[in-house]
Amino acid sequence: MKPKSLIQKLLICLMAGLVCGETFLRVGDRFLGAFIPVPIVIGISVAMAVGALLHAVIWHAREKKTRVASEQVFAFWVGAICYGIAFDLIMFGFQKIFHLQFTAPLAMLDEPFSSFSRQWLTWSYFGRSYGFACVIALSQIAGSLLLLFNRTRLLGVVVLFPVMLNIILIDYFYELDPGVMLHALILFLGIVYLLALDYQRLVDFFLRFRSAETSLQMPRSVKEAARLSVLIIPLFLIALFGSPDKHPTLTGKYAVKNMIVNGTEGIAQTCTDSLLTLVYFDIANECVFEFNGQKRRMYGTYALEETKGSMSTKWHYPPSAIDRQFQGVLQQLGKGEVQLTGTFKNDSVSIRLAKL
Repeated sequence: MKPKSLIQKLLICLMAGLVCGETFLRVGDRFLGAFIPVPIVIGISVAMAVGALLHAVIWHAREKKTRVASEQVFAFWVGAICYGIAFDLIMFGFQKIFHLQFTAPLAMLDEPFSSFSRQWLTWSYFGRSYGFACVIALSQIAGSLLLLFNRTRLLGVVVLFPVMLNIILIDYFYELDPGVMLHALILFLGIVYLLALDYQRLVDFFLRFRSAETSLQMPRSVKEAARLSVLIIPLFLIALFGSPDKHPTLTGKYAVKNMIVNGTEGIAQTCTDSLLTLVYFDIANECVFEFNGQKRRMYGTYALEETKGSMSTKWHYPPSAIDRQFQGVLQQLGKGEVQLTGTFKNDSVSIRLAKL
């Protein structure tokens, strides 16, 4: 085995220390908190990372003075990375199987969709399907077990790489707890390091290996045009379809600021009043009129001719609202406010809306 530089020794020891330390921190925080104080758990985790770095320096110094079985030392730290990742991900997998992850309080599930934080929204979505959670869990468990054997380590890395990358993207874009994000990132870096150990094999397999199937014989220009078409034609078709948001300046949620019905002003005063309180103008010309409560809503579509400002609605739910169409004029007042003037069922109405 070619001697490793100090940088290489520091890198593998640091990676092993971080992976094992973070794994112990999670186990200690989740399962050992009743027996070991949190500061001690944190201290042990930090000591693992620092101790691994110190060993790299000692390893390098001893290698210069005497013969050290560097190959065995290197294999030990690779094994430590594999063990730490496997232990942690298998624990995550079993937690999903035994309903210890992807669960949301039952009372919260009855709350409005918009009231969920990004973290609880993500948790509730993934917890909706136990079967899907089990698929993720089995991928984590199977990939982790493959890491523990030299012959299958690379296969385990290939299985776990997309799983962990997907978890990191979810943690980042859905703004989950930074500690969760850091934990996943450390495990992912450990997987990337293991992947880098087989860099040459991966390059040979994915970039230099030629399929055994016979290559189609045709001019190169035709081949390139066909390949390019799978990118250009879909973009062209999407461009022809256009945006479903036909009135982007109007799209949004509006509160009723002022409402006059048959010459009389009316604003909802109590939760039992059934006056119009919210209006939603959505993409694809969908619209919703809410009458002081989510259980009192009318769902439908609207038609708007922007040049004249004429507007009408067509309701499709509930059945009792089908004949309560709005016909009139929509006027943009600026500063996120609009005015609806016309007839609503048999009433003359003037409604001033403010965008929320």
